[in-house]
Amino acid sequence: MSLDFLTGFTIFMLALIMVVSMVPGLLAGLESSGIDYDAVAYRTGVILVEDPGWPVYPPWEMNGEAHKDEIERIGLAVSKETPNVLLSTKVDAFFNDSFFTPDDYRSKAIFGDIPYSYNISLRSGSDLKQVGDPLPPGYGYIRRVVKIKEPGVAVINGTFAPQYTSLSSNQEFTVRLDFAQLLDPSVGAAYRIDPRTEPVNVTITDFLSYLNTTEPSTNATLQTVTFWKKDPTRPIPQFTKIPFSYSTVDPNLYTLHIDGTPTLHSLSPGVPVESNISLVLKPAATSLFTLDQNSILDIRFNFGDTPSRTNITGIHHYDYNPTNVTLPDLRTGVLEVAVW
Repeated sequence: MSLDFLTGFTIFMLALIMVVSMVPGLLAGLESSGIDYDAVAYRTGVILVEDPGWPVYPPWEMNGEAHKDEIERIGLAVSKETPNVLLSTKVDAFFNDSFFTPDDYRSKAIFGDIPYSYNISLRSGSDLKQVGDPLPPGYGYIRRVVKIKEPGVAVINGTFAPQYTSLSSNQEFTVRLDFAQLLDPSVGAAYRIDPRTEPVNVTITDFLSYLNTTEPSTNATLQTVTFWKKDPTRPIPQFTKIPFSYSTVDPNLYTLHIDGTPTLHSLSPGVPVESNISLVLKPAATSLFTLDQNSILDIRFNFGDTPSRTNITGIHHYDYNPTNVTLPDLRTGVLEVAVW
């Protein structure tokens, strides 16, 4: 009798243990689960302010509409070594909601399987940039204080006239970028001039200072702008002209303005210059030049007038000398990410 009882009790206990172990699985579909929106907002904020995004070279913000699918991650940092220091060109591209769609922001910045709603803003002084939907009563939230880096600008004006004016027949003016100097690792990334990730901006103003006063013509003609490169590590280093579509206007690669007009010119404009020239060479173009940390890049402005109408000549070094390139101070901003 006791043996039968013991056997039955054992079978009962085994059945009870099996049932108890199965109950949580049966009720799993009925349990409620919450989403930590603050954690999602925090993760998004980290991606935006601590990551440069992908691809890096050429940077994702220089991808045109045809290459938008190649962007895997949207980050705003200058580099991984500079958390909370944002690059202005990345910021401008990110807040261009005519280029990115809501799905792009969700898949390349917020991530996750849930179609989150969002509002992302960046305020710097009186400037406010914002994308997303209006804020609801409740949402996850993160705020980050950041610095914003603006690209440098080489402004060549009348003060350089004694240095770059010559009575010789050479009507070519060169702006030289020495990558070994620019990419010096001793210079912090937040203050580095890196043509691989930010535009090269060259502006020649006060052009009257360079005109040949003995020539009756009132202006000179900019015939061409060409790019040349040299690798000093080779046995016989010399400059070679970079093959490029010099006669094609492509604002994704560069912009060339003359005399402050909104008209975009090709790199072989053949037009007169009265007051100024502004060239912006974008990283998307620099990436095509197959340059490395040893390269030297020349940007050559040729004024092929006969007789000579301008005396501008010589080499302007695009470097860390504050008289050659103006590097704006880092601007303070506040990035806010809201997710719900």
